[in-house]
Amino acid sequence: MTQVALDARRLQDVPHTGVGRRLANLVPRLRDEVDLVLLTDATRPSLDLGCEEVPLRAVRGLTEVAWLQGSVARWLRSFDGIFHGTYNAIPFVTKTPCVVTIHDLSWEHHPEDYSRLRQQAWRTQARWSARHAKAVVTVSEHARDEVRAAYGVPDARLVVAPPAPDPVFSPERAADAPGVVATLGIDGPYVLALDGAPRRGAEVALAAWRRLPAPRPSLLVVGSSGPAEDGVVRAGPLDDAAWSAVIAGALAFCYPTRYEGYGMPALEAAASGTPVVCASVGPLPEVLGSAAEWCASTSVDDIAIGLARVVSDEARAAALSRAGLEQAQRAPSWDACARAVLSAYALAAT
Repeated sequence: MTQVALDARRLQDVPHTGVGRRLANLVPRLRDEVDLVLLTDATRPSLDLGCEEVPLRAVRGLTEVAWLQGSVARWLRSFDGIFHGTYNAIPFVTKTPCVVTIHDLSWEHHPEDYSRLRQQAWRTQARWSARHAKAVVTVSEHARDEVRAAYGVPDARLVVAPPAPDPVFSPERAADAPGVVATLGIDGPYVLALDGAPRRGAEVALAAWRRLPAPRPSLLVVGSSGPAEDGVVRAGPLDDAAWSAVIAGALAFCYPTRYEGYGMPALEAAASGTPVVCASVGPLPEVLGSAAEWCASTSVDDIAIGLARVVSDEARAAALSRAGLEQAQRAPSWDACARAVLSAYALAAT
């Protein structure tokens, strides 16, 4: 059986990010087909996922770049298998055949969202990894086309492995939403927005919400804290149980993102039966099909028009909810995603 060592650090994130949730669904499927070894950060809690785990410590607790380029590279010297860099990078110096998953090229297209040092580090690693990995996995056809154009990766080395919605996201989770949002200070209907990377457009969502006519629903912004404002609650990161509840219970998910590699939060909203208000950015048409309130742009004016249309028109919102559920049902399965990743391992083994 082929041995595969996998960068599992994102599985140690609490709560899981989209990458961690992807790995959580893939690992149980991959471990049945390959001899899987999880490489983890020794400074963080260990995992219990039914396969071998190797905790590695970065030299003197340096950055995750040092963990990959130092600790992992050293460990791979005695490893007779394939390494899977699951987070946009592989070691610069290794004789081990590698697969890399590149989720997006935000450091290329939106360097303003990074510090100069971080942007340079991510860009340098991703460019080198794309050119030297035996196979490059992307999460959407849009991301594949970007990697091909930016890094010159031939189609023969590109594998598209789109994720599926995690089973935790469903309309039934809306029943738990009132209890969850009450703990955050919301009593009544609300619109949901997502903060984090500047490209997610949380401030655009806030400005668009302010233009809703009174009496307007509350606005719940998940992902970071911020200044208080009447009607606005800024929650930090939520675990999967709370996130799936608040996304299912929202009147709409206002998502004026400027850039995505896939747009997993949008698909999670669709799978929850929540209308998505967004512009036709990158892979979002690929992910959502007709199941969105498509706005002409990510400007405040255009997002405000789309948000008002969904919040004020119950029939429109219901139609989008049905379309979202149908779109989520058509999304590729986690089994299909795992098969695509396994095909990348087969490429690396040749």
